Amino acid sequence: MPYDPGDGHGHIAFGVADLEDEHARFEAEGLAPRKIVEFKRNGTLLARFFFVQDPDGYQIEVLATLRPLSLNID
Repeated sequence: MPYDPGDGHGHIAFGVADLEDEHARFEAEGLAPRKIVEFKRNGTLLARFFFVQDPDGYQIEVLATLRPLSLNID
């Protein structure tokens, strides 16, 4: 049975340490990433990211990790 992506509006996101390097790597692979966007509120940088479309038409978000991620898993 073929995969049916459905009609949802969600997307998946991945955090990377160097957003510019990943963007350049995606471009070099011919994946056509959109431009890098900076999301600010009241002059404070909240996020930097870009989107790229997968073969099924879903949008994948690639975002800069602005601070170290700490997972508290017991």
